[in-house]
Amino acid sequence: MKMPISEVADRFTILRLKGERTDLDVSYEIASYKHELDSYYNIGTFIDDLYRVNGMIWDLESDIRKGKEGELGLKEVGRRAIEIRNLNNTRVAIKNEIVENFKQGFTEKKVDHASE
Repeated sequence: MKMPISEVADRFTILRLKGERTDLDVSYEIASYKHELDSYYNIGTFIDDLYRVNGMIWDLESDIRKGKEGELGLKEVGRRAIEIRNLNNTRVAIKNEIVENFKQGFTEKKVDHASE
């Protein structure tokens, strides 16, 4: 099964962030995803929105991923978890807009989930 354009766009933006914020060389992967995205007209706004939201999620998760929960405190970790959940809801909504706009893939629907 071919990867839906909503997933390609999401992964592309995460790879861009990884390339900018780490020492990993992900240029080959970025080029591969970009090649796929270039065949879609009007995808740019969705890419910009996903990049912004995924960047915000990355920023919130960064210290937690590094094991700095003790420095942050449980209250801050909890606040970030709620903000990450809300941003993920926005991320899913953007991906669902891509699905609707390009008539490709499936929409994500949360069931019994606080972000719905």
